[in-house]
Amino acid sequence: MGKYEKKNLIYLFADQWRASAVGFEKEEPVYTPNIDEFCEEATKCDHAFSTFPLCSPHRASLLTGKYPLSLNFFTNCKTGLSMRLMDEEIGIGEVLKEHGYQTAYIGKWHLDEPEENHSFMPLSGARVWDAFTPPGVRRHGFDYWYSYGACDEHMSPHYWMDTPKSEQVHQWSAEHETDKAIEYLKVKRAKEKPFALYLSWNPPHSPYDQVPEKYLSIYRNKDISLRRNVEFENLHHHTGETVPYRKDDLVLATKQYYAAVSGLDDQFGRLVQFLKAEGLYDNTIIVLSSDHGDMLGSHGLMGKHVWYEEALRIPFIIRIPGNRKNICHTCMASQDIMPTLLALLDLPIPKGVEGEDSSIYLTEGVEDLERVSFICACPGREILIKKFQDCGLNPANYGWRGVRSQNYTYVMEIGYDTDVNKKRYLYHTAKDPYQMQPVDFMSVNYYVQVRKYEQMVVEWMRKQNDGFLEIWEA
Repeated sequence: MGKYEKKNLIYLFADQWRASAVGFEKEEPVYTPNIDEFCEEATKCDHAFSTFPLCSPHRASLLTGKYPLSLNFFTNCKTGLSMRLMDEEIGIGEVLKEHGYQTAYIGKWHLDEPEENHSFMPLSGARVWDAFTPPGVRRHGFDYWYSYGACDEHMSPHYWMDTPKSEQVHQWSAEHETDKAIEYLKVKRAKEKPFALYLSWNPPHSPYDQVPEKYLSIYRNKDISLRRNVEFENLHHHTGETVPYRKDDLVLATKQYYAAVSGLDDQFGRLVQFLKAEGLYDNTIIVLSSDHGDMLGSHGLMGKHVWYEEALRIPFIIRIPGNRKNICHTCMASQDIMPTLLALLDLPIPKGVEGEDSSIYLTEGVEDLERVSFICACPGREILIKKFQDCGLNPANYGWRGVRSQNYTYVMEIGYDTDVNKKRYLYHTAKDPYQMQPVDFMSVNYYVQVRKYEQMVVEWMRKQNDGFLEIWEA
């Protein structure tokens, strides 16, 4: 097999990086010159969403092409829950490997069950949500492995390869992982075979202050304007827990968040320069994305897990060698990425995949502006899960479900508590991008729209055998 008979794939994704926090969007004062330049010769998807704006559910969907709840991912892989990407699931790594690709995974995985669920003192040293994923089926087709489960020590990360002995590093995680990616491409891989590399950066995920000073110095003495929908009073998480930030704290956290994104831009630039120098750039599909966004005070919220654009909309920038289309407007979400990449690589899409191949919208002068993305979230905090379980209830059946269309966001909410409180929300997101005010969906102008979207969501839940529907219709 010749070196250039198949395209290579590099998929880079950050954790908690929202779509608006990049220079070319001109929404936020973020310095990202390398990404901006890349975007000029790539395809930018402006309607890309996280189906379930939380780490593990998105990642499971990203790799398998299935909806998170079909995979039993109703929250993150965490202590006390028997939740992981099951062995029988076929992910993109398995497909790539079966068709002759060298496969590599570097960075955060967070799709394996925490080892503390089974051992008080795991041999690997994994603590809390973290886990060493041993070689074999749990790596889902990825051969080269330099990874960890879940740990937010950005300045002193650790990694496992093929033994339970971890490697402790004293370097910013995104920089170190990019070093390892370049090392893999230059030294570790076989040059005569195509490769597929997934690189999962943890920043700009909190804690925000764990970012190198050289990136924070870009913003430290600048006056930055926060998003119009930021509220400084009573900052809280989606489940109501308060966040003890004052205005100055939130401004600093936002600067630190921007600094991390600028740091990722620097690492991305390094990787692109390497690919060009090695003659790999023009034979490699490169994707730059994230698993979900971050509210950072918008609507008075911190974190993710909600249906607002700051949490829901993700960057998705893809360079397909020879492709001239610069922007894609068609809605696509987590489960659509795997089948789309396989189609672009001219590889078969496994049976059971629930996402849709979007490759035609990336490469041809066509769009499907009627296509929608279904979205959802469930109660996930340990104390809430225990409360549901103590009541004999399934937390996966609660939370909210909805749909994001070209112009609207429609949500049906039951809530995060055992007491059902049904609510509906409709936002004309195209006219009100900051979602400052839900529209009056009982008005003549919107009632038909609501009926249409609710029917769509109900049908989707029915196909998913989602227990939310029974509670909603009760």
